[in-house]
Amino acid sequence: MRDMIKPSLVLFLVCLFVTAALAFTYNITKDKIAHADEESIRREVLAEADVFNLVDEAQIKSIIGDNADLEIVKAVYEGKKDDETVGYVYSVTNKGYGGDINLIIGINAAGTITGVKVVEHSETAGLGSKVAEEDFLSQFKGITPQSNLKIVLNKANGKDEEIVAVSGATISSKAVMAAVQSALNLHKELINQGGAS
Repeated sequence: MRDMIKPSLVLFLVCLFVTAALAFTYNITKDKIAHADEESIRREVLAEADVFNLVDEAQIKSIIGDNADLEIVKAVYEGKKDDETVGYVYSVTNKGYGGDINLIIGINAAGTITGVKVVEHSETAGLGSKVAEEDFLSQFKGITPQSNLKIVLNKANGKDEEIVAVSGATISSKAVMAAVQSALNLHKELINQGGAS
């Protein structure tokens, strides 16, 4: 019996030590990894920029004021290339059908949407989750809306502002569209104020 306990105890202690070492390493590196992932997504949605600087939260809050539609914008990054502002990246969280949908949206200085990426969601698999796919998100890229975005069931008029909903996921589609519209509205106000200070 004693012969069985000693090896089991040694194995338990080795496993405990390895688990503690892995947990310690994870806790040290998780923020660096998350930051690197966020940085790569910012580069993906605003490829023109080399550097991204977080815009002062007080400036963003003063623009948002009591506008509830803009409160879903959580952070704004100024994208620069050769010390010149080329656009902004917006981190937006909106309520979808299954919960929060977190997006990163790039808009260049001319007001053209350069990219939209869903970074996290809890929408229904096979339905609402399709709003995170390129087929849906690509509808936003490259447009400079002249009016508010609108969800439609089919693109009969052919207007850039018309975004075709994912079939069976109208609520999720509208949530993504509203998030992009909030970023566009905040972008317009930020540019009208002369950009980030």
